[in-house]
Amino acid sequence: MPAKEISSTKKLRGEQLKLSKKVRSDLNELRSELRKLSKEVARVRGAAQTEWVQRSEELRSELGSALKRSKELRSKLLKPRIDDDDAPEWTKEDFARADLYHGDKLIRRGRPPSDNPKQALKLRIDPDVVEHFRATGPGWQTRINAALRRAAKLPMRKAG
Repeated sequence: MPAKEISSTKKLRGEQLKLSKKVRSDLNELRSELRKLSKEVARVRGAAQTEWVQRSEELRSELGSALKRSKELRSKLLKPRIDDDDAPEWTKEDFARADLYHGDKLIRRGRPPSDNPKQALKLRIDPDVVEHFRATGPGWQTRINAALRRAAKLPMRKAG
């Protein structure tokens, strides 16, 4: 090998050695920074976890006291059970309002069911027609029924 090539090879190796030392140094610095960051992350994570545990204990305590208050309120609101022996005697008015049974069957009071009851159905009507009848106030559906009876030339039905 010529002398020029040897000297340039030595220079190259020297530069490579300097570069590898620099790279090693930079890597060591990065490792050191990474360790610091890892420790910081662990510290922050531990602090956050501690804070979370404290907050959950506070919430658990608040929930417990809220449950206790609700039980107290509930016990105040609930009336004490009345003993059957303490019940007042029935009057004639009480008996008049009582349900009547014939055997096991309840005898209903009031208006008897119709023999020919009206049918509930879904009917699609133009909005302006519905608004017109609704504007006339309560009983608008009955008025629609009457208008349909007139249009169909059916006799008017008597109430009952």
